Amino acid sequence: MSKSLATVYPRGEVWHYTFTTPSGQRIRKSARTNDQTKAKKVAAAEYDRYWKAEQLGVMPDYTWQDAVVVWLNEKPERKENRNMLYGLRWLDKYLKGHLLANIDKGLIDFIKDEKRKTGVKNRTVNAVLQQIRVVLRCAAENDMLVKVPAIKLLTEPHRRIRYLSESEEFRLINELPEHLKPVVKFALATGLRMSNITGLKWENVDLQNKMAMVHADEVKAGVTIGIPLNSAAMEILRSQRLKHPTFVFIYNGGQLKNAGAKGWRNAVKRAGLGDFHFHDLRHTWASRHIMGGTSLYELQELGGWSKADTVRKYAHLSINHLHSIADNASSDTKLTQKFMQ
Repeated sequence: MSKSLATVYPRGEVWHYTFTTPSGQRIRKSARTNDQTKAKKVAAAEYDRYWKAEQLGVMPDYTWQDAVVVWLNEKPERKENRNMLYGLRWLDKYLKGHLLANIDKGLIDFIKDEKRKTGVKNRTVNAVLQQIRVVLRCAAENDMLVKVPAIKLLTEPHRRIRYLSESEEFRLINELPEHLKPVVKFALATGLRMSNITGLKWENVDLQNKMAMVHADEVKAGVTIGIPLNSAAMEILRSQRLKHPTFVFIYNGGQLKNAGAKGWRNAVKRAGLGDFHFHDLRHTWASRHIMGGTSLYELQELGGWSKADTVRKYAHLSINHLHSIADNASSDTKLTQKFMQ
């Protein structure tokens, strides 16, 4: 075993430790204990893991909790998502203390079956599986795991596209608290996801060229996209100027972190919209584009989708491109008349 060169130090009531690995990497972590002796043992064990990995090529024995911490720290806003944190706590019953290398298909299938036994829909089971997948992928990207096991999702029934009619939009806007009205209007004008809107900064807005930038790490497609701003979006942005030096949309003087919280839910209920979610505003935006004549390719570009299949679910909303060939099957077409002669 290597000789530990870790140093422990208190920060508030909790002990932390720091050391430099043989390769020169500086490590600083919390020992998650207020006991100095325990902190020294944690620090020594952690140093030993790094030493073995770098000197002997032995993969450190990272646990599920280690991977979750890294994944949460990638984007601090994840720690504010109550539904996500609830899902992670549920997974702790099955994965807490497990080494990443031991999380295999058999264990994942067991978790899948346990979730199905609770009587939830396949979509909910898949959400749990997706959560496991993204955490393990993050671990692999951070050299904590050699290979992510294959995770097969359950088949989900075709989901209807929920979008607002003009009257529903009017009712919703009227019921929203004041700080959410510009947010919802901006979502309907741009099709941006909630996280892209609540995290939008003035430095990424170009009013002169009528464009907003959403960076690669903020979109599912993984590429930076430019969002063209229509007149409605521009009007909203102008109304938000000077309210905050950094963030476009605010609440109580600071960044608005969750636009789908209690204020949103109450407004949806009062407006009589039933099972309507914030993400359905994106569906509304996309549906209106297609019904207005925007092509699927153009919609894919505007929405920042990486796959064409994602936007095909909106195809049935537009039949304009079929009118020119609708008569081809009629008995009185020129083609039919020609063969009848």
